[in-house]
Amino acid sequence: MKRSTAVSLSILSAILLLTATVTLLLRPRPVVLAAVPLMGAGAEVCTGTNLLTNPSFEGEYPVYVMPAPGHPDCQTWYQDQPNQYCERVKLADDWHPYWLDTPRTENWMNIQPEYVPSLPHEQPPRVLSSEKSQHYFSFWSTHEGGLMQQVSAVENGRYCFSSWGQAWSARDTLAGWLSDPNDHGDLYQRVGIDPTGGTDWQSPNVIWGEMRMQYDEFGLFSVEAVAQANTITVFVWSKANIPVKHNDVYWDDARLTLLQAADVTPGELASMVDVAVPTAVTHTIGISLTGNLTWTASLDPAGTLPANLSQTSGTTSSDLALTFDTTGLLTGTYTTTVTVAVTPTVPGAPFDIPVTLYVVPDLHQAFLPLVERP
Repeated sequence: MKRSTAVSLSILSAILLLTATVTLLLRPRPVVLAAVPLMGAGAEVCTGTNLLTNPSFEGEYPVYVMPAPGHPDCQTWYQDQPNQYCERVKLADDWHPYWLDTPRTENWMNIQPEYVPSLPHEQPPRVLSSEKSQHYFSFWSTHEGGLMQQVSAVENGRYCFSSWGQAWSARDTLAGWLSDPNDHGDLYQRVGIDPTGGTDWQSPNVIWGEMRMQYDEFGLFSVEAVAQANTITVFVWSKANIPVKHNDVYWDDARLTLLQAADVTPGELASMVDVAVPTAVTHTIGISLTGNLTWTASLDPAGTLPANLSQTSGTTSSDLALTFDTTGLLTGTYTTTVTVAVTPTVPGAPFDIPVTLYVVPDLHQAFLPLVERP
């Protein structure tokens, strides 16, 4: 009986030891409970049509395939596609990862984050809306990185980018899977825009918004920038400075909107008429506005071309008619300039449109084409 009891105790001790070992090795995951996602303080600042693809970070989260030439942190599955399959990177559709990979003088420094989806039933709530949020983390290590997306843009347009973010950072696993206010990873978040459309998140071209710690509750991060090309790139970013056990980041409900933009076309006007054939000429000038803007149009008072505008101001996109009559004009060249100003001012404004009229003695022997420079 004593021998049987001793054997039973030995087996029980072995089971307990194995359980303890597995517990230490496995990374704790948030408890699964029914819950409604919470929204932190703040209100959306980027108003208008959302230009992002998959802004709520949904999708199947497949293994990410890094474009050639790949990345040393990723795996080689096929000889013709080296370092391209990132097994630890599972991303929302239409988003792309980036991370700092140097220096790594210590084994905990600048480790590639692991990217996974977060689900709405996790506690505390890590999903703001819909079914998923983008979650990535480093475990007993530091990281710097995030996600990016390129978007077509209107050059000189003012854009607003925002995303809701939060983090879980603690040296140990606390009750409720919450951050430790006294012992955390000094984990910061922010968002940025590259107005030139580049994909280098370390470029000086990137305009970054406020950087702050945002633990266990969603807060809004935002930034504005003026597009300098027909493509811009948006970034969500985080940096964990201390290698604690949990350095986890969550992003949801991103928005990119065009706040203000103005465009005037064409950039130049020219016409030619026969001096013997009086002609009424009409040119159309297109004024395109986005946002709460007012435009005003005027003619150069020193111009030699007697012209008229169909209207001189407006608050919406308009087709402005420029008209003039060549009756009584002698052979020669006549010029004026149409100036379109915008209030509040936007990049590119005011717009100056040179206008030229050629009055010739015999139109059939003149071959100067009509010029309308875009």
